[in-house]
Amino acid sequence: MTKNYRDDFYQAVNGDWISQAKIPADKPVTGGFYDLADQIEDLERKVLAQVEAGEEDVPALKEFVALHQLTKDWSKRGEDESGQVQKFLAPLLKIKTWSDFQKAEGQLILDSYTTPLAPTISPDSKNTDRNELWLADPSLILPDVTSYQDSATKESLLGAWSEMATGLLKKFGFDDQETQDLVEKTLAFDQLLADTESSRETLSDYWRNYHPMSLADLAEKTPDYQINTVLQELVGSDLDKVIVYDGQFFENAHKVYQEENFDMILAWSVVKNALEVAPFLGDETRVAAGAYGRKLSGASEAVKADKSAFRQARAFFAQVVGRWYGQTYFGADAKKDVEQMVQDLIDVYDGRFDDQKWLSAETRKEAKVKLRALQVKVGYPEVIPAYLADRKVDPALSLLDNIQVFSKAAVKDTFSHWGQTPDRDKWEMPGDLVNAYYSPEFNQIVFPSAILQAPFYDYHQTASQNFGGIGTVIAHEITHAFDTNGARYDEKGNLKEWWTKQDFANFEKKTQAVIDRFEGQDSAGSKINGHLTVSENVADLGGVSAALAAAKAQPDFSAKEFFENFATLWRQKAKDEYLAMLAKIDVHAPGKLRTNVILPNFDDFHETYQTQAGDGMWVAPAERIKIW
Repeated sequence: MTKNYRDDFYQAVNGDWISQAKIPADKPVTGGFYDLADQIEDLERKVLAQVEAGEEDVPALKEFVALHQLTKDWSKRGEDESGQVQKFLAPLLKIKTWSDFQKAEGQLILDSYTTPLAPTISPDSKNTDRNELWLADPSLILPDVTSYQDSATKESLLGAWSEMATGLLKKFGFDDQETQDLVEKTLAFDQLLADTESSRETLSDYWRNYHPMSLADLAEKTPDYQINTVLQELVGSDLDKVIVYDGQFFENAHKVYQEENFDMILAWSVVKNALEVAPFLGDETRVAAGAYGRKLSGASEAVKADKSAFRQARAFFAQVVGRWYGQTYFGADAKKDVEQMVQDLIDVYDGRFDDQKWLSAETRKEAKVKLRALQVKVGYPEVIPAYLADRKVDPALSLLDNIQVFSKAAVKDTFSHWGQTPDRDKWEMPGDLVNAYYSPEFNQIVFPSAILQAPFYDYHQTASQNFGGIGTVIAHEITHAFDTNGARYDEKGNLKEWWTKQDFANFEKKTQAVIDRFEGQDSAGSKINGHLTVSENVADLGGVSAALAAAKAQPDFSAKEFFENFATLWRQKAKDEYLAMLAKIDVHAPGKLRTNVILPNFDDFHETYQTQAGDGMWVAPAERIKIW
């Protein structure tokens, strides 16, 4: 079969793989990222088995191995499930009044229970040298507020959730009437939340999600709720400032946090917490607790018990396992090579700012200051946070009891950082995760060890392949410092206008073109939201642009190797249900569009594949979007 690179480049590069790829029964998707993640997991499970068999000694993994002894003991996990859950829920079940709830809520949060408040500690967006208390929204049952607008989808998904929750609550000792009452009130409160919260699209402009206010002003928004008492208990001190994430939700908070809703709030809290611990009980219960998630994603089977036991143990030691993985499998030569690529791409960006004629000299100067202030992290963290390094497994306790101890310590650590200087050495991802990120509040780009291998990067690949792979990923993360969100933050991570007004107007005109280009694009019957995905699409455009320039500076440049390895990164095969869910909530466009909508903006692509008007990949020169 002839491959037509000019009509559907993604399909031409990945078609053979797609035709042969099989989506695992326990997943809704497979592809480049996922295959690599599976390889790493298989490797870690193999080492774990060798340690448990006494064939290997890995002191760094001692506590992870100890927890795995508990997660894989399905018989013990399944003992007296009703008793375990009732004991866990006891602090909630003894609450009888709205006053009781408000008095108990602070300690409930400190003990790692989920309540309708979602507080955390994070840097102040306008003073990133200090941590403040932030309030986010309670989570919804459906993926997004927009999911509640399609009555057929809403009925189907909430029906699946209700069936799952009903079965589990009965298993946990609630009688038929109690169960029905809990589920109905939880659904009613969930609908109230959906009616007051902002959509993922709205919140994707995270520079808008900064609403600092005094505790007194926040309390005025919730006159029937002692929110100030609850929040001050979390930090153990006088609290004078709170930052609200979703402004719309907290303008309507008085409709949510009031005595009239107490029965719904308590039911929601009981059900939420019961469902959160269900996966840590017996295997049958674990599988039952994943039914709604599988309905949502399209996965046809639950993850097998042995794989689940590994993942559950690893989840509580992710940074520890990731650091061991990076130290063991990420070589010094590769680290040095990747760090040089990062520096090369920063240099490319520096030069490209001079070429942007739509930018004034004043803005270009500030952009370069921010670029040169970028902190780069490659591989894995040198130091594990103390609360994780000190985490010990007690074999005399149940798995659920151990997890409660871990969770309480993590919450205590979180709130202990209130009012402190943020830790800029902290990693948000473990070293064995196939991903990368840009942190706007710290102005840093981070590349875990796991992503620094084929097809993204290989010490033995050509420079063009590596720049088309990890080079575009690195430049993508650099571009996030100058995307529709990152552009609002300065070199220290502070929310600040550092552009001239005219320059930013030009920038917004260019990014609107990106929104328009992606808006309504098809993804297995679902429509892509151009605004929701704009920051990632801008980062993809910048990533390819800078990496292509760097690749072309190499003596053995091959455009075909560059573009085709880029397309290989994004290959995937996914269930329609999964793509439909992502279209609602994911700020990333699907892989096919990250290839086929991005690449036609580059003259080199058209010259390499000799496209012309009428070809599927053709975009007229005047319509090719160029930002960075």
